[in-house]
Amino acid sequence: MLLLTRCRTEFKTLALVADVEKDVSSYCVQKLREDAEYMFRVIAENPVGSSEALESDTVTIRSKYDRPSPPRGPLDVSGMTDTSFTITWQPPETDGGSPILEYIVERREVNKKAWQKVGSTTVDVTHIEVSSLKVNISYHLRVTARNDVGPSVPYAPEEPITAGKRISAPSSPTNLTVVDVTSKSVTIQWGPPTSTGGTELTGYIVEKRQSSSNKWTKVVTLEPSVTQHCIANLKEKSEWFFRVSAENSIGLSPPASTELVSLKTHATVPSPPTAPLEIRSIGPNSIIIEWGIPESDGGAPLEGYTIAIRDIRKTMWMEVGRVKVGVQKLTIKDLQENHEYLIRIYARNEVGASEALESEEPFKVLRPTDMEQQEVEKMDTTAPTLSFSTETTTSWMREAGMDADIHSYARGCLLRRDEYFFRIWYYARQLFK
Repeated sequence: MLLLTRCRTEFKTLALVADVEKDVSSYCVQKLREDAEYMFRVIAENPVGSSEALESDTVTIRSKYDRPSPPRGPLDVSGMTDTSFTITWQPPETDGGSPILEYIVERREVNKKAWQKVGSTTVDVTHIEVSSLKVNISYHLRVTARNDVGPSVPYAPEEPITAGKRISAPSSPTNLTVVDVTSKSVTIQWGPPTSTGGTELTGYIVEKRQSSSNKWTKVVTLEPSVTQHCIANLKEKSEWFFRVSAENSIGLSPPASTELVSLKTHATVPSPPTAPLEIRSIGPNSIIIEWGIPESDGGAPLEGYTIAIRDIRKTMWMEVGRVKVGVQKLTIKDLQENHEYLIRIYARNEVGASEALESEEPFKVLRPTDMEQQEVEKMDTTAPTLSFSTETTTSWMREAGMDADIHSYARGCLLRRDEYFFRIWYYARQLFK
């Protein structure tokens, strides 16, 4: 039998912890007081008597968690007015092993001893506005970090601050809101800061951060008159935070930040351009086509239109070219007189191309009569012009040349819902023996 006892050194009294079997060589002692000092003894017993005690060194009971270290400086001042300013600090070097719950900010008039609470912020906010200050009165400030264990030692700069006595960085932009979200872009809008810090603004800085990262990336620097910006080319289905800082000759304001923004995932391709698809000959080798805008953009802004054409004597559709979103009229040149053609128009957004608006029947390219030519001359022919030559384009087109050890190939920019034929030629510098 083994006897385990404990002694709290400040009281110097022994207390039995447990009787344990002879083959037990370790034991967990619970319900000890934190920050107290203890000694432990183990005594072996048999029917004859007790052994001498095996005694431990003094042990101080500590929690595995600690209070955080103090918040760090420098204490930056921005948004200075006659009765208020904003202070910004840096997070502590360590959180003591337990997440920081909040920062507590206090102020004290220089000639007084009592501290007054200004407010508290969450762990991700390291700035606060100090308002309702007395004119021409200097204040000391201190910031404390708190976790589950308790508050840190305060960070308290020695130099007092007097509202309105110096030029500072501006205060944060106001009313930052998200005004539009698409599948690949976010538009944000904000108002000017309540204080410019006593000097003119020089601009705004817009930043972004993906939800899976802690790194902020600069998007753009804007003129002080610009209070709206579209952040484009974002990854579909991603989630982002955005923030905007005001800037003057002294420096940057604390940022104004958005909540988490999730890009839309329901955007689709647009609906087809609307009929009628009007086609007219304007020469022996030229036509002009015109179409209507789609009924729906699919939830993402239209980017333009793709035009394809096929000579009915051939099987392959050929892309003539692309036009911008504001263009709904196009001249196609270098066609073959007396040949018949089919036309397709596709609308495009960032997701892809729509179904085609297709001519109902082949259009035959004929030389206009004298009367038709007079009407053509009266028409508005300022539409963009693209060329399509059937003399130099056959149904088979060379696509690429590759080394002999390559066994696969990918082809992009094919037209939706069309059939293609592919063939492969093998070229050798000499015949096989």
